[in-house]
Order: sequence, then structure tokens, then C-alpha cells
Amino acid sequence: MSGGVSNILVENVHIWDSRRGVRIKTAPGRGAYVSNIMYRNITLHKVRVGIVIKTDYNEHPDEGFDPKAVPIIGNISYTSIHGQGVRVPVRIQGSAEIPVTNVTFHDMSVGIVDKKFHVFQCAFVQGQVIGSVFPMPCKNLDLYNEQRELVKQSTLQNISDIDYSF
Repeated sequence: MSGGVSNILVENVHIWDSRRGVRIKTAPGRGAYVSNIMYRNITLHKVRVGIVIKTDYNEHPDEGFDPKAVPIIGNISYTSIHGQGVRVPVRIQGSAEIPVTNVTFHDMSVGIVDKKFHVFQCAFVQGQVIGSVFPMPCKNLDLYNEQRELVKQSTLQNISDIDYSF
């Protein structure tokens, strides 16, 4: 990933009996970018964490990496995500150093296992929710109706505002 990853489509995938559904992982020292990634028509069944973006993975092939090389993560969309038996539907862990920008959720309905984990878990994330999304999305995502008209803008001032609504 140190060279960058972009323009990827992942679609028509059924994931079951797994710890993770779809995941993007990176860390300081990786550099480059992860952008224009589209997930479409994903089904999750008995998955511990459905959607993951983690920016502090801290796994490197050797000690020769540059810790100041931080990746840029943005323009990631999740459309038509459905399933049952998911413990944590979404966990996006950006950081002040590596924020996650322009994330979009559209047409999502995931049945949850445990009520105490029923919301998205987010930190340093900016983006939007279009139409109906269940369970409740992060507070730092703008809400749009199906016609893509703004319904409610995030009340958080910027992506550095942490939303640990779990």
C-alpha cells in the first residue's frame, strides 16, 4: 500500500462467520493514499465488526520506514450494505495525523447482536449519510435524503472532534 491504492470497486460480496467484514488498514510510515474506493452490495452475516478503517495498524515490513510519511485516506463509499448478527456495524478509527475524509454511507441496514454496540464507532471522520442507514451513524457525518438534499449538517466543528458514541 506504500505506493497508494485508488479506483477500486468491491461488489457482490457475502461475508459470514468472520471477525471482520471489509477493512482498510494503514499507519504512519506507509505514506501514499487510499482513495476512490467503492463497496457495493455487501452482505454481512455473523460478523464481529462489519466495516473497518484503521489508521494506526503499525505493521511494517522492516525498520526502514519513515514515520513522518502519512497516508491520505478519502473518497470511500459504502452502498447497499445489509446483514444480520453483526456486533459492531462500523468502526472508523482515523486520527489527528491521518483523518478519514469524504466517507459516504447509502442504503445500509445491518441487524445487530448486542444493543450496547448498536451505533457506529468513529474518530476523526468526515463524510455523509444518504437516505436510510441503520444503525444510527456517526454524529460527525452530514445527513442527506434520497434526493441528496442536505437534511442535517454535522454539529461537530471539524474532523478532529472525536465521536465515541459507543
